[in-house]
Amino acid sequence: MTPPSSSSTWVDQMRMVPLSSSDSCSNNTGSNNNNNTSSGGSGGSPLRFNIASFNLLAESYLSPRSHPGLPPSYAEVAFDTVQRRQLLVDTLKRFCCPAPGDSEPDQVKWDILALQELDLLAPNEQVLPALSSWGYQVVRTPTDQRRDCCAVAFDGSKFRLVKYEVVKFDDLATLDSKHYARDIDRGGENGRSQSASNQIAGSTFNTMKPNKSVTFELTGMVRSFLRRNCAIIVHLETRTDESNSGDEDLRHNERQSVIVASAHLYWHPGYEYVKLCQSKYLLDRAYAMASREANGQRIPTVICGDMNSKPGSIVHQFFTNGTVDARTVAPWHYFWDGDLEVMYDEEKDEKYASDRMDGQDPMVSSVGDSSNENDEMIGSTHSKERNKDNVHEHVSALENQFCSLIVESIVIEDDPTAENSSQSIPTAHAYKLYSYEVKDDILSNYNELQTTPASRRTNNHKSPQDYKHLTPTPNVKYMLDFTLNRFTRWLRILGIDAALETEEEERQRTQGHRIALFERCKKEKRTLITTSYKLLLRKDCPPGAYLLDPKSTSHLEQALPRLLRTHGVELSPCIFLTRCVVCNGIIHRVLTDDEKRSVFIEHGAPDLVDSNDDMEVFRCDGCRQGYWWDDRPSSSASRVFTQATKLLRLCLRGGVRIKNDEARGENDTKEVMGAFDFLDVKKEREYWELDNERREADLAVIEWLRDAKLSNPFHLRSAYYATTDEGSHSLGEYLPFSNVTSEFVGLLDYVFFEENVFEQVARLRVPTSFRALNASPVFKGHLLLSNIWPSDHLAVGAHLRLKESVKSSSSITNNQVMTTATTTQSIHPARCSCGCVPNIFSLFEMAELRKKARDSAKAAQKTT
Repeated sequence: MTPPSSSSTWVDQMRMVPLSSSDSCSNNTGSNNNNNTSSGGSGGSPLRFNIASFNLLAESYLSPRSHPGLPPSYAEVAFDTVQRRQLLVDTLKRFCCPAPGDSEPDQVKWDILALQELDLLAPNEQVLPALSSWGYQVVRTPTDQRRDCCAVAFDGSKFRLVKYEVVKFDDLATLDSKHYARDIDRGGENGRSQSASNQIAGSTFNTMKPNKSVTFELTGMVRSFLRRNCAIIVHLETRTDESNSGDEDLRHNERQSVIVASAHLYWHPGYEYVKLCQSKYLLDRAYAMASREANGQRIPTVICGDMNSKPGSIVHQFFTNGTVDARTVAPWHYFWDGDLEVMYDEEKDEKYASDRMDGQDPMVSSVGDSSNENDEMIGSTHSKERNKDNVHEHVSALENQFCSLIVESIVIEDDPTAENSSQSIPTAHAYKLYSYEVKDDILSNYNELQTTPASRRTNNHKSPQDYKHLTPTPNVKYMLDFTLNRFTRWLRILGIDAALETEEEERQRTQGHRIALFERCKKEKRTLITTSYKLLLRKDCPPGAYLLDPKSTSHLEQALPRLLRTHGVELSPCIFLTRCVVCNGIIHRVLTDDEKRSVFIEHGAPDLVDSNDDMEVFRCDGCRQGYWWDDRPSSSASRVFTQATKLLRLCLRGGVRIKNDEARGENDTKEVMGAFDFLDVKKEREYWELDNERREADLAVIEWLRDAKLSNPFHLRSAYYATTDEGSHSLGEYLPFSNVTSEFVGLLDYVFFEENVFEQVARLRVPTSFRALNASPVFKGHLLLSNIWPSDHLAVGAHLRLKESVKSSSSITNNQVMTTATTTQSIHPARCSCGCVPNIFSLFEMAELRKKARDSAKAAQKTT
């Protein structure tokens, strides 16, 4: 290769350069890898091409505010639309239509371009006409409610378009797990993909608009998946030799196919779970298309794009390792082990501390006015003083309730005569919690339940719960906004840690000041539950925020089991009524007579001070709220017990699981269910299980985020992945960065290819140091974009060649592939050089091993 002249810039030096043996072992492992893909043809030479991925930087994301610190000579070009557009066209021309005098055009020209942030500036659009003039065809996503799109451009003299599909990641907000696999498999039907003859921009699974009005079906966590990100997947086929135009069979044998995807994932580093689900959806769609179009075999696939994820992130691991523990990034964080939580936090801080926070997505802009004008105000009690001031002195001593006045507010809501009573149970039309065939109702035996606790005990003043607190509370902790006072009390009755926004914090938030909700969620590791859609639009909103529709009590009742099921909460009835509904503290038994008298006096029950009844008295360890039990069916204590029973039945009928529900004996049942062991759990569950087709299905993304081994259907390698000379140890990504601004430096853009199918011959040479980027050189001359490069992203690329052994094995089917691959990988040693997915323990499996080791050590000490 002729070395570039000394006066040339790093842009002039960008070309495909052969791989050295020191940074890749793919050249040496072609004969050792198992072939798991069909090439789509068996005649002629193996398919080979140059492919590049390039984020062009849309004009709507470019401003002096978003890209500060550029040298004056850079800024002059960058912030002038005309000059930057011309620079963009000139740059693309360099790689799509090399100058006639270039001595190595094959190393410069890009045969396939995966483009992101391609914005079409009307009426003087230049990019698409320029590509067309150079002989390139372009397939792009529609620009619905976006100014930019993803596209794949390809040399029309080498490839022809067979079919393409548009992937709208907003689909994730509505895809249910029950029908997901079927919909993926049928991706080519019902207009979900487009043939080359269809000139209309591609369609997708759903036509749901991102900005449609809030409906109940789109409340909850799914709102966080509406980000307007998209991808496009194309099936390309090589052009045949025109001399064989009369022999159709020969022309068919000469054709070779490739699947290429261009994707742009969500930018926010705090929403790793969104990007992981987008990646899963993208790869599943690409795999389905590659399998569907090859008639039982599979077409080689290349995945390109701006993944907005750095090396080592869970998204990068998902692409390259094949399997990840999705629970580690789920917004509710499943942590069963203290050591594991510390380790995860340390790794997360290390990985993502420098991730960019540029706020480019217009969907997640900072909203100053976050007031909730239409929210239902349900009332609030925050302090001990407020309850003391409202004690009803006219209530007799025996009428004093177990949960004091805060419980009175709960049971008043349950009054059958009250307007909008909480006893109005949702019908079968609402979220299908109840089957049409089921005739009885939750309310049918409420009168029986009110007398049940008293009939089960000989002492009428003993608490139904043991209050031993031996069972830990659910791991998920919630933070609710001020409007969700009632819902907060429900969660606390169920023994769930639920904090409520104070009146002062709510006032500061609605007046445009600090948002303590966000701060507390991050500090206390809580999941935000809110009724304000505007809060979810703020870029500083905690990941995984859950949106509720509070317009009626029935809506909240429907939302309760859905929320708990989404977050994988398993209820423990034995700890119901053990959390203070006033302040969220823990209720403890009062042991001494002096303390009991103090509780009675403080809460307006002087008649009980000298009572001879053996009463159990309790007090909150937070606000010092006093509690005691009264078995009379008309008492507030019995009524709150009925309320807890009602909530439990709602949850059981909504598919929420009971912790340690495998208990069989009577004693075990009592230990699990506590005072609620009279409920027939199996019968209540029938409402959820009987009608499998009509009941509500969990979203596919929820199932993915619960998966300890979320799998990637491909076996991918990054074009800039490097290993040692022997190929036994990974050196990670060879390229240190692809996005360089004054606020962020990191690798975000990738070309992933199937290493068992393709041999990487070369990679696109790009700068790997600030010194190399600073072509001028000037102060901060390493920043992108510049007067010689039109984007803040570098292009990345590779020269790929289909392996001859793959091309000759076109008879391998998908079933044979899976069997062969599984058998071979199972006998491979750890860290072998063929690039197979290593059998590495997940964080949770490692934590479990540590637990077993500690238990074994303790057992050994006891025996000695």
